[in-house]
Amino acid sequence: MPVLCTFAAASARGFSSSSGAASQFIIATGGTTSTSGNYKTHEFTSSGTFTITNAPSGATAQVMVVGGGGAGSYAGGGGGGYVYSSALSVAKGSFSVTVGAGGSSPGQNGSNSVFSTLVAIGGGAENAAGGCGGGGRDTGGAPGLQPTSASGGYGFAGGNWLSAGNDGGGGGAGAAGNGGTGGAGRAADIGTGTFAAGGNGISGGTGAGTAGTANTGNGGAGGTSGYGGAGGSGIVRIRYVYQ
Repeated sequence: MPVLCTFAAASARGFSSSSGAASQFIIATGGTTSTSGNYKTHEFTSSGTFTITNAPSGATAQVMVVGGGGAGSYAGGGGGGYVYSSALSVAKGSFSVTVGAGGSSPGQNGSNSVFSTLVAIGGGAENAAGGCGGGGRDTGGAPGLQPTSASGGYGFAGGNWLSAGNDGGGGGAGAAGNGGTGGAGRAADIGTGTFAAGGNGISGGTGAGTAGTANTGNGGAGGTSGYGGAGGSGIVRIRYVYQ
């Protein structure tokens, strides 16, 4: 009888008698995983598949999605859009994860990053709207599209052109471009780091613009003769209670 009582108590807590798996928790694979306390995080730095092999009824996960940054030209590229959900509904199955590339050449927007219903729009290039807007050249900075999209999120406008040889910085997920200075990024809602900052515009200097770092969604900086830096690729993080 003591053995039967122990078995019944374990079953009541949701443990499988055949596998020992804690069926009241999400069990999933995909990306690079890490744990902290009772949370498990899956980080995707390139496109892949997130597979949930077990999910209780009403399961949710925290999800952070950052689009690829826009390339710089004379003006700075905008950061990728930033989207965060604190309780996205999830269920058993396989889900495609798209990590957007940064704009690879001057004047090219970044690509969207996507998980489930969440879409982080790629950052805008010079004078182009995007998740965060590109900086202005001979005009005002372009708008950030992310906040008014179906996924909501964060994305600010690029900075205005100032004068000849002083072009606008790209917008960031944390702030708009301020003249030739790129807007600040946003601190990660999952894990560490700051993401989706705008690239600086050219400010009378010389040389090629600095590229956005991979998997930050940062915009590329402007450069002389339009030789701006490439945008940084995006990232997707998924976190849930696993024990």
